[in-house]
Amino acid sequence: MSVDRADFIRQINTEGVTVGSWTIKSHTIWGWLTALPVLLLYILIAIIPISFAIYASFHNVLLLNPQWQFVGFQNYFEIINLPTFWGSLRRGVVYMVGSTILQTIIGVWMALVINRITFGRKILSAMIFAAYLIPTIIVALLARYALDPFIGVIPPLLGQLGVWNPNDYLLGTPDLAMPIVILVSTWKFSVFITIIVVAQLRSVPAQFYESAKICGATQWEMFRDITFPRIKGAILVAVFLRSIFMFNKFDIIWQLTAGGPGDATQTLPILAYREAFIAGFFGRANAIAFVMFLFLLMGGIGYFKFFNPSQEVETEI
Repeated sequence: MSVDRADFIRQINTEGVTVGSWTIKSHTIWGWLTALPVLLLYILIAIIPISFAIYASFHNVLLLNPQWQFVGFQNYFEIINLPTFWGSLRRGVVYMVGSTILQTIIGVWMALVINRITFGRKILSAMIFAAYLIPTIIVALLARYALDPFIGVIPPLLGQLGVWNPNDYLLGTPDLAMPIVILVSTWKFSVFITIIVVAQLRSVPAQFYESAKICGATQWEMFRDITFPRIKGAILVAVFLRSIFMFNKFDIIWQLTAGGPGDATQTLPILAYREAFIAGFFGRANAIAFVMFLFLLMGGIGYFKFFNPSQEVETEI
């Protein structure tokens, strides 16, 4: 058996495997074997849950009732007619766009600062990157503590500046709740952009800047003609990823406002949670989740079509 097994492995490594009239090359076999664990993991954590959500979305599933009743597209018609669906979608887009824009601006700025300084770079990098390691629940609790009108530090400060009544709750104001949630999310997640951009900045040869200085280029011209073209691809990828994460974000919004006051910060993930675990309509909640998936899928296709974030930038001389 050991000789046969050794001959079989040798044949795979040299000639491949012949199945009928088809010959599978050795590099193809080993390539699929190498990718097999990743494919199995992807099926387990992505394909199966998505398939289950789609299946459940076509059934009337009450949370405490084990009986599933097939209803076709009824759940989709119901969520489209929900008074809060389109508002939740709009607020989700506002939260996604606002958070992503601010995170990109601040993240790129921090990356440029880290890349430029020489003294204390490691200390500054550790301080900035530590923000990304803080659990979201801690960030939310600290933000709620700082914004509390009785024990917080921000309302009295705004009161002294004459721009806010310190006895009013900032997160309890419908017009301010979403901007505050966006600001807190920006503080927590901007470092994601910074990490990606810093890695790309380290690959830009220093000779580019030295040559530009000899030619008399200003700092703005060096950023415009050297730095930005070489970090543009990384920024586009980071923006794409952050947009997906922010549109699907549930935890920090729920911990800060639970979707309130009223429905001022209610996005589609929070609406799906309420439909599933408060109203008890599990099938309808999965329909909302699948609509979110379709929305992101169409947005991702359009993003890749117009911006092509996967394009790599050549940085060699």
